[in-house]
Amino acid sequence: MSKARRPAASGPVPTPHAGSGSGDLLDLDQAIARLATTRPTFYRWLRSGRISGLKVGRQWRFRSQDIESFLRGEASREVLTVDIAPLREALAVRLREAGGTPDPGQAAADPVAATVQLMIRLGVALRASDLHLEAMHDERQPQLRLRYRIDGTLHECALADQRLLAPLIQQWKRLTACDLNERRLPQDGRLVANLGGTTIDLRACYLPGVWGESVTVRFLSRDAVRLSLEAIPLSPHNRARLEPALARPWGLILCTGPTGSGKTTTMYACLAQLTGPEVKVISVEEPVEYRLPGVTQIGVHHGIGLTFASALRAVLRSDPDVIQIGEIRDRETLLVGMQAVLTGHLVLSQLHTTDAAGALQRMVEMGVDPWVAAEATTLVIGQRLVRRLCPHCSEPVQLTPVQEQQVLAIARDGGMDLAAQPREYRRSVGCGKCGQTGYRGRTVINEMLVMGPEIGAALRRGERAPALRRLAIGLGMVPLAADGLWRAARGETTLDEVLRTVPLEG
Repeated sequence: MSKARRPAASGPVPTPHAGSGSGDLLDLDQAIARLATTRPTFYRWLRSGRISGLKVGRQWRFRSQDIESFLRGEASREVLTVDIAPLREALAVRLREAGGTPDPGQAAADPVAATVQLMIRLGVALRASDLHLEAMHDERQPQLRLRYRIDGTLHECALADQRLLAPLIQQWKRLTACDLNERRLPQDGRLVANLGGTTIDLRACYLPGVWGESVTVRFLSRDAVRLSLEAIPLSPHNRARLEPALARPWGLILCTGPTGSGKTTTMYACLAQLTGPEVKVISVEEPVEYRLPGVTQIGVHHGIGLTFASALRAVLRSDPDVIQIGEIRDRETLLVGMQAVLTGHLVLSQLHTTDAAGALQRMVEMGVDPWVAAEATTLVIGQRLVRRLCPHCSEPVQLTPVQEQQVLAIARDGGMDLAAQPREYRRSVGCGKCGQTGYRGRTVINEMLVMGPEIGAALRRGERAPALRRLAIGLGMVPLAADGLWRAARGETTLDEVLRTVPLEG
């Protein structure tokens, strides 16, 4: 679609706003004179989108209010060339179905701003973790698509004319303090909103695409997240392994898993457990997700040279007792973290590996001496999130023969005693309270590898992750799939959901 703001644009002329007569439009020379600039400079502003105009035949026309807004330093607004009312009404209907209510103060507001506010309110009502607004190109009918991720799964919410994407993206950028005129580079922005007494932290990421920009917005509810170990539903076996590791005065505790597996929440819960007037806690993060009382939190800023490694070196000079490293991404950060452990600090961090044993192998591959890794590491947590069954509509179920074989395989690989496990398996059904998905909320499954003399010796011998994993299971570690089976057998989730998250090997 041609953009009306570009000098080379062609196509239908956008309809001016109601009430804009010919006296409100300036020709090119009048606009240049009003701005007191040169023609080449004006054309640069026009090409970059800092000034918007209308192409009437071969002549450019400019609204007086757009020129005045530019003089006041305000960015120009995208012109609506299609009706946004159907999208707005569809979002309002979905919001009412989800139990939310539109903001009455938005009824007479700018239609684009009101639509974005509905997107935010709908995300909160649906308990979504993130929102995805993007172009879904189709030669016959280009559309924009709005999706929400709920309990880890994406759900399509609305489709609309693709020409609405640019003004909606512009409004999101305005709210999250991003550059409205930059469409070629990715941008990150943030907004803190208060909806009915609930504080929502919105993190926006903009990406340039072939068919237009897209935005992904993460929803972080400061009020809904309880950052405490008591609020994390760990199995008794895993809790008995975590708490002694936190009680030690020094050592490395790693939390591993893919993006979106709840690692940050677990680390924050551990920090909350450790924080006190007699303990100095410092964290280095990118970004700082939640503000923790009693913790000195440092946000990494690569643009000014404040990296994880450089911040950690300064932290070590500040006499901390506990250090959290938001994520170990490179060898330098890992080595400085190991130095902190070996000088008597308790260090908590995250590493992206598929399981706990893989983290030990990854550290060695990143350049840590196996002897140092074995000496410094106290505990490695492998973690995933699985959907929790809706308490209003789930029902008991008998396992099929295939599922019985899967249960036997999980129990055999995990060293479980099936006779000691409950058999309260249930299946998802779907109702109005869970949006017909059969699930509501998520719970955590873990494996906790305690570093002992046997595993340390195997690591120093150069054993790889599979051998370390088998050894850890033999020493009492309950692997991810087995922990998930324990929850399925108690009726908290389904066996299919566990296998979707942690598939059987082989």
